[in-house]
Amino acid sequence: MSNETSSSSSPELLNPALTGDERYRCGTLQYTKKTLIYLFIWMLWGDFCYTLMEALIPTLLPLVLRQHEASNTLIGLLVGSIPAALNFIINPIVSTSSDRTRSRWGRRIPYLLFSSPFVVLFLVLVGWSDKLGAWLYNMAWGPGGSPATVIIIMLAIFSVGFQVFNLFVASVFYYIFADVVPKVFVGRFMALFRVVGTAAGIVFSKFILPLADQREMVPWIFTGVALVYLVSFGSMCLKVKEGEYPPPEKIQRVSVVGMIKKYAKECFSIPFYLYLFIGMAVNTTSNACRIMFNLLFAKEDLGLSMAQYGTITATVSLVMLFAYIPLGWIVDKFHPLRIFILGGFLIILANVFGYFFCHNYVTFFIVTFMISATYVLQGASGLPLTVRIYPSEKYGQFCSANAMIGSITLIVANAGGGAFIDYFGYRYIFVWDFIFTIIATALLLVVYFKWKKYGGDKNYVPPQKTVEL
Repeated sequence: MSNETSSSSSPELLNPALTGDERYRCGTLQYTKKTLIYLFIWMLWGDFCYTLMEALIPTLLPLVLRQHEASNTLIGLLVGSIPAALNFIINPIVSTSSDRTRSRWGRRIPYLLFSSPFVVLFLVLVGWSDKLGAWLYNMAWGPGGSPATVIIIMLAIFSVGFQVFNLFVASVFYYIFADVVPKVFVGRFMALFRVVGTAAGIVFSKFILPLADQREMVPWIFTGVALVYLVSFGSMCLKVKEGEYPPPEKIQRVSVVGMIKKYAKECFSIPFYLYLFIGMAVNTTSNACRIMFNLLFAKEDLGLSMAQYGTITATVSLVMLFAYIPLGWIVDKFHPLRIFILGGFLIILANVFGYFFCHNYVTFFIVTFMISATYVLQGASGLPLTVRIYPSEKYGQFCSANAMIGSITLIVANAGGGAFIDYFGYRYIFVWDFIFTIIATALLLVVYFKWKKYGGDKNYVPPQKTVEL
């Protein structure tokens, strides 16, 4: 049986005897200004290194694949569709499991510590695929001929291995914010989080990416960044402490089918969440072609060098870095849902400008600035939006449901986006973004009006459907 109810339990009820400033409390965790700053520093440092690491595959893997004459459709499959399919399978399992995990390390950190060494191993193997593939080809068929096919196969195997273990990190890392950061500071924390992530992007674009012009440096880029990530992210996991959680919901022994039905009813039977999941998924889909092919558009259509591309992205990122600081306060004050929707409208306009006017270094610089400025709004408000809307006790579960819908769209969109670009050309990344952002923004407007009915700014209570097995 199922009943739709308002959320009535939360970690805050665990220890009502705690005293102190309520603004500095998150569940059973009580901070002072000093300890909250300490928390922010460690989590932001972990994010800096994580962002560097995450930039490697979507930025450099398409470049390496093109060096071996892989099609854009194949690039779309390896960089987007296969990871999305894996995310569809792994994310709900890891997310829901982490919601129910109880250990002396917390419920999220064990997953991060377990997966990080494997993430590093496969990143290093991706970086050295050229040399490993050539060595294997020579061992099997002797010198001479082209090892491109063998290298592409190895890149596919190692990149999939990376995606599998990185999904443990990607699925859980962001949930820690909801578990350890006091809600009244989430917007400001996310602003700092985006500042640090942007700074990592600047470092990557300005100092690391230009090295990729030298083909022999690519393995060392992967190896160096992976090792920095291992040490730094591991240190963050050991320093950040989670609080205590209420016992997980008791679940009777039921079949796998029964568990899936319970999960589906709780997450997908309330239209409010379903519109939100689909809107966020389509919004992510809108940027799929730009993520995969923006570098190739600049390099092959506009004739920019890697150094020029890196300079543009680093400079724009530096400007956006300062924009995040006031945005944290704005998101907390005006609500992240409003800011996210506003970003959608501005992205639509920026893509119209880009399609018609981006033709050289200067106009690419201008368009990159415009696109980045609009996506900053959504970057600053995306995660605070989920913290403010999803039920806190099942936060990971609802995030995973969102990720599942996103994965379905990305499975199709990344392969379809590759074929779309093969047919029309790189300039059509603007058309792709334009079309899907219109759809996403329309869906999120529906979410906005439903959110108002559930209480809006001051009285919102997450709707829930409790399912008994």
